Amino acid sequence: MMKYFVLFLLGIIIHKVYLFFFKDNSSEKYIQRIISKLTFKELPELIIGKTGFVNNIGVNIFFEDINPNENSKSTVILINGFSDSLLHWPEDLVRDLIKNKIRVVKFDNRDCGMSDWRKDSDNPKSYNLNDMAQDTLSVVNHLGIQTFHLIGYSMGGMISQILAINYPEKILSLTCLMSSGHLFDPESENPNKNIAREVRRVKLGFSNNKNELKRELNYHFKLSSLFTGKGNYALDHESEIIKSIYEITKRKGYNKEAFNQHKRAIKKSGSRYRKLKKIKTSTLLIHGSNDPFIPISHSKKMANLIHGCKFEIINGAGHDLNKNFKNRINSIILPHILRNS
Repeated sequence: MMKYFVLFLLGIIIHKVYLFFFKDNSSEKYIQRIISKLTFKELPELIIGKTGFVNNIGVNIFFEDINPNENSKSTVILINGFSDSLLHWPEDLVRDLIKNKIRVVKFDNRDCGMSDWRKDSDNPKSYNLNDMAQDTLSVVNHLGIQTFHLIGYSMGGMISQILAINYPEKILSLTCLMSSGHLFDPESENPNKNIAREVRRVKLGFSNNKNELKRELNYHFKLSSLFTGKGNYALDHESEIIKSIYEITKRKGYNKEAFNQHKRAIKKSGSRYRKLKKIKTSTLLIHGSNDPFIPISHSKKMANLIHGCKFEIINGAGHDLNKNFKNRINSIILPHILRNS
């Protein structure tokens, strides 16, 4: 009797796992509606600037340079977060910068987008955040940019901190969004382990086969929902799905190993707390009050270490740059950039 009971329970578990990964009707139907809606529309061109590659010690980095005119006031470098490509940045943020004659440079971090993907991720000599900071400098030097503003999101904020610490003469201003000075600080709240566990669970249903577009879109739909806050807002799913289709059909697709490789790079890099005290650059910290991935306490601790920095809390926001908060973010960031240009 016990044998049949165990088999019955096992059957229920397998059924629920199957439903979770492959029969999520709400997301599948929603995605299918959007795909159907987009079937008769031409996919918009999401890369609007001049593009190219630059090599940093054997690693090719893809960049996009959006220059409004030859008389731009200054340049902003956008640095992405965990496993995000340059498509991640909100179009409204880029548009507002361009309207104010600010040159915008974006690039794909290594292991993302069109930049090189490593295959030897278990190599003990694998890269760290300092190497990724050098990727940024390689792009900047290639374009002949002498001074610039930095806007870094999540891991990109950590890379931006390294640049502000080591190259203060080059940095006009520093903006860190939902970031940390020591992600694995034993004395602070750790990154939400539930999120990491959920990411792993969702990955089990992931395939990088470009012929399975629907499955990949469903994966990214589920993944993005893990990082939302508790505020009363909706994500711009259509825009995100368009970006995903573009990434999959017009670029190299998504590297399923990028998240772990970037996490490893962050762990290898350790703490920047002591060095953050040396930052003299005008600094802006922004964090969502309901960030489910990097607790807001990380930005609070940085705010106490960086002399004269400004700290803004976005109530209800999670670990995302959603459409309901974009105007608030832009209204905070743009004055900070213009004031220091």
